[in-house]
Amino acid sequence: MPDLQPVYDELVRRLSVHGDVFRTTDNVTEANCDGGRKEAQAPDPGSYLLLGAPFRNYSDGISFAGVRLGKRYVSYHLMCAYLRPETVADMSPELRKRMQGKSCFTFTKVDEALFDELDEITRRGRDHFAAEGLTLR
Repeated sequence: MPDLQPVYDELVRRLSVHGDVFRTTDNVTEANCDGGRKEAQAPDPGSYLLLGAPFRNYSDGISFAGVRLGKRYVSYHLMCAYLRPETVADMSPELRKRMQGKSCFTFTKVDEALFDELDEITRRGRDHFAAEGLTLR
């Protein structure tokens, strides 16, 4: 089984640059759940999530992006890919192969070229969130 910690660390490092306008949490599963049990749950060292401003049913903040360390791969969840499909319309075929569903990308090794492309898509997503008033600053 591959060592996924470097992949997770690199994706978190890259996503954390957006922490200036989003709130950081480690609870991916209940990030947008009203009445969630966040306080009762132990921190998850394999999860990193950025939340935006409260929005409709998401009183704790709408999910912007997150990284999750799994057993077989590291997943990078980017909600703007789901909310604004045009954000990822021009992505490379190589990155599209890493896409699972509408907003999740999976990786088993560090790939600088794909991570750089994902950085650009994430930046565009941040711009969309900011334009819609969904960032915290």
